[in-house]
Amino acid sequence: MTEAAAGKIAGIALIAGLSAAVTEMIFVLPFRYWLVGATPTVVFQFIASGALGRRAFQAGVYAVLLGIGVHTLISLVSAALFALAALRWDWLRRHTLLSGSAYGILAFLVMSFIVLPLSAIGLSLPRSPALFATSLCIHMFAFGVPIAVVCARLIERSDLGHSRS
Repeated sequence: MTEAAAGKIAGIALIAGLSAAVTEMIFVLPFRYWLVGATPTVVFQFIASGALGRRAFQAGVYAVLLGIGVHTLISLVSAALFALAALRWDWLRRHTLLSGSAYGILAFLVMSFIVLPLSAIGLSLPRSPALFATSLCIHMFAFGVPIAVVCARLIERSDLGHSRS
């Protein structure tokens, strides 16, 4: 891979990752409040608690900023991985709803069964079927699909879109 191609992929991942980070939170924040009464502060402190443990809930704005940063970093890395896969398999770019939904399910499973258990949070499945279903759907349609759509469109507009399938 050339340096120019790597730069283009990084740009695609940046735009797709930020799009997914924002889109996901547009849905997560009101649903978390509605389903469990969690304010945006608590949501981002919960994300930060993966690194800080329970101290995150006493760390105020610093934990909120850390939570936003961690959420954004995860979105950026996820978008970069999808972009690289979409360069290799153009089917992912041609079927963005299906590939993005599947990628969202994969992200949900990785977060639930690998990342969270290894963090200071530990294994923590949603306590109610409604919260579980909502979290899964948000990962599918507000995280995976935006990554797939943005990556596909930007790859196709670049000269990277003419790679192997």
